[in-house]
Amino acid sequence: MSEEIKNQENQEETEATETNQEASTQPTQEEMAANGKKIMDDRQMILKLAESSKIADTFGKKKIVFIDKDRATKYALELTYPGSVRASDIIQQSYMSNGQYSFRTLMNEAIKDVITLPHIKDVADFWDHHTNFGEAAVAVFNFLNDVSEGTDDVAGDQE
Repeated sequence: MSEEIKNQENQEETEATETNQEASTQPTQEEMAANGKKIMDDRQMILKLAESSKIADTFGKKKIVFIDKDRATKYALELTYPGSVRASDIIQQSYMSNGQYSFRTLMNEAIKDVITLPHIKDVADFWDHHTNFGEAAVAVFNFLNDVSEGTDDVAGDQE
């Protein structure tokens, strides 16, 4: 019988200890208030950073690039920035599974929203009659990346 009493006392002590531990893990009102204040301070900080980190609107920025500069076949393209999301889409769509970029895909998308002059309706048709398709594609690719990163060098390389 005394063994049963000891077991019951031990069980009661264990339950009391567990209850005390559970109670001590519950935050106090002061801790809850401090946590609530920290959450509010963090939110204020996020909102302030969102406002202070704004850059000038890049949509519609223009740049004139010259292709084949040093030859008699030199021509110019007027590039207009389509906005960050569209620029990202164009770059992403041109990315291939082998880790390279498809210039054809890039330029097919660019003639819709980026190359605003001359008005190009078909990539193959235009570049079958103009030189340096690759140079033009690299210029478009760099323009989309440079403006999306906020660089100020988008005035053009007019010559």
